[in-house]
Amino acid sequence: MFEPPLQALRAEISGERALGAVSAIAGFHRVQASPGYDAAAEWLAGELERSGLAVEVEHVPGDGRTRFLGALMPEGWKCARATAVLVDGAAREPLCDYARLKLSLIQRSVPARGRYPLQVLEDGTEDAHYAGVEVRGKVVLTRGPAHRVHQLAVVERGAAGILFDGRRLLPPVRGPMDDPEAVTYTSFWWGEDEPRGWGFVVSPGTGRRLRERLAGGAALALEVEIESRRFPTRIPLLTATLPGEAGREVLVVAHLCHPQPSANDNASGVAAALEAARALATLERRPGAPARKRSVRFLWVPELTGTYAWLGADPTRAARAVAALNLDMVGEDQARCGSTLLIEHPPCFAGSFAEELLRRIRARAQDWVTSYSGPGHYSLARMSEVPFSGGSDHAVLLDPLVGVPSPMLIQWPDRFYHSSHDTPDKCDPASLALAARSTATYAGFLAAAGPAEEAWLLDATLRRAKRRLIGALDEAEPARAAAAETLRGSAALRSLTRLGGGPESRPDARIERSLANLEEFARRETAAAGAAEPRETSERYPAIPVRPPAPLDHQRHLVPGYAALSREERERFRRDEAATPGGPLTLDLAWYACDGRRSLDEIARLVWLESGRYEPRAIAGFFDWTARLGCSRWSPGGKEP
Repeated sequence: MFEPPLQALRAEISGERALGAVSAIAGFHRVQASPGYDAAAEWLAGELERSGLAVEVEHVPGDGRTRFLGALMPEGWKCARATAVLVDGAAREPLCDYARLKLSLIQRSVPARGRYPLQVLEDGTEDAHYAGVEVRGKVVLTRGPAHRVHQLAVVERGAAGILFDGRRLLPPVRGPMDDPEAVTYTSFWWGEDEPRGWGFVVSPGTGRRLRERLAGGAALALEVEIESRRFPTRIPLLTATLPGEAGREVLVVAHLCHPQPSANDNASGVAAALEAARALATLERRPGAPARKRSVRFLWVPELTGTYAWLGADPTRAARAVAALNLDMVGEDQARCGSTLLIEHPPCFAGSFAEELLRRIRARAQDWVTSYSGPGHYSLARMSEVPFSGGSDHAVLLDPLVGVPSPMLIQWPDRFYHSSHDTPDKCDPASLALAARSTATYAGFLAAAGPAEEAWLLDATLRRAKRRLIGALDEAEPARAAAAETLRGSAALRSLTRLGGGPESRPDARIERSLANLEEFARRETAAAGAAEPRETSERYPAIPVRPPAPLDHQRHLVPGYAALSREERERFRRDEAATPGGPLTLDLAWYACDGRRSLDEIARLVWLESGRYEPRAIAGFFDWTARLGCSRWSPGGKEP
C-alpha cells in the first residue's frame, strides 16, 4: 500500500543534506526560552520557506509562571560570559569557560562573582551526606543531580554554588571508563519563585583529579564570574503544513532545543523532519500527485514544554490529529554510538494502529543487503521495539485523555548522550535518510489514506495483534502478557476510528467484527495459560481519581502546588516514589490509566498488565499526593483512600 510513495521518497530524500542541516543546527546554543533557541527557529523557518513550505510561528509566554496543561513554561535566560578558575595557592588554572564550551556552565545559572573554597561531596542528595561536612560559603564538588544538591547544599546549608562532575552511565555502551573527559549537559529547571543559584560543570576525569588533590591535602578554591540574566520572553512554536482536503491532520514533531552542540539530541530529529517535509512538498508539486485527504503538519518546539503549550493553546488540536510521530535522536552512527533504532510503543491500554504502520514502513525503508548467495536479505541497521518509557514529546500526545496515536522513533542508547561529545560527526547520513524516509512515508500514507488503505490497515493491525498475542504465550508470565496483548490489540483496532470521523465516532461494522475475531482468537489460544490476575491482597481500593488531560511533569518539583508543600511532605513523596518498584514510571503509568471512571483497583491492574508491577498501595498514595496538590481530585462516586 505504501511502496510506490516510499520508492519516490527514497529517490528524493538525501541523508547528506540532512547531515548538513544537523551541522547547522548544532551551531546554535538552543536552550529553551533563550536567544539561541530563537535564532535556531529563525534559521529553520528560512530553510522551510526556501523549500516552498508555508511557515507559521506561534509564540507562547516564556515567563516562568504561565502554565499550559499544568506544565510550567520556562523563563527567558541568557548568559553573556561565565568563567571558573581553579586557585591553588599562587597557581591559577582555567577550569571552565562558557565562551569555549557552553556545557561548562549549569544552564540557567544566575550571576555570580567571587572566590570560594572547594568542598567535596560524594553525592550530596541526602541529609546524611552532610554529616560532619561544612559547606557554608563553599563551592561543592558533587556527582549528584544539580537541582537536588542546590536545594540541600545551597538553599538549606548556605553553600555558594556547585561544581558538577557526574554523568549518567549507560552500560554497556557508556561505562565509568568511557569518554571520561566528556562534559555533561546539566541544567537548573527553576520553579516560579524558587531560590536560584549557579554552578559549573567539569568532566568526570577532571572531577576525579580534583578529588585526588583535595584528598591529598590541597586547599583549592574556585574563582568564578557569571554574567547572565533572566527575563520574560516569547517562545516560538514553529509549524509548516502541507494542506489537505479535510480538517484533519497528521502531525510530525521534533524538539529543537538543547545546548550547543547536541547533534543527535536532537538536531538529528529536527533535520530528519525538515528533510521529510521538503521531500513531501517536492513530490506534491509533480504532475499527477494525488490529493491529500488530510493535512500534514510538521511541528518544531522546545521538548515537552512546547508540545504542552501547542496543545494547551487550542484544545481542538488533539481532536484534529489522526496520528502523530515523534522524532528524537534518529541520526545515530550506530557503530560509534552503540545505539539501536527503536519504535517505542504506548502502554498496552493505549495501543493504536500507528505502531504497526510505522513498524512496516521502517522495515521496508531500510537499505537491505542480500545474503551470501542472494536468496535472502537483511538490514545492517539494528532495529527493535520497546515498551513505553516516556520522556519526550510523544508522552504528551498519546496520554489517553489527549488520545493522539503517537509512536516515537529513537536511537538508544547513545554513548555520547547529553555530553560535549554529541557532535555532528556522531551522526550518520544513512540513519538520517532512513528516519526521513520512514517519517515522510508514514505521514504521506495517513494523509492520503482512503477506504482501501484503511481496510488494509485494519487487517494489518488485527494480524499483528494476533502475532503479538501468540508471542506473549512464550513469556515468563504468559497469562499476564497475553492479557496485555489482547488489550493492546483491542485498543489498536478501536483507534482506527480516528481515520474516519474522529475519536468520538462509533466503530464501524468491520472494526466490530475484527474486535470479535481478536477476542475469540485470544480465548482459544490462551485457554491453557492460566488466569491473568494479579496476586490477591487483603486490601481493596474502590476510590476513583479524576485528573486533567496531559501527563504529570516528570520533574516533580515543577508540578503545580509543589512549592507550597512542607519540606517533610516533599521528602516523604520523594522517598515513596523512589521506593516504588519501577519508580516514577510505575506512577506515570497509573496517571495514564486514570480516566475518571476506573477505580484505583482497576488502575493498579492496568499498570500490572503493562509492567508486571502490582502496586495498588503506592498508586493510592500517589493519587492522594496529587489530590493534595490540586492536580487531581477524588470522584464523589468513589470512597477516598
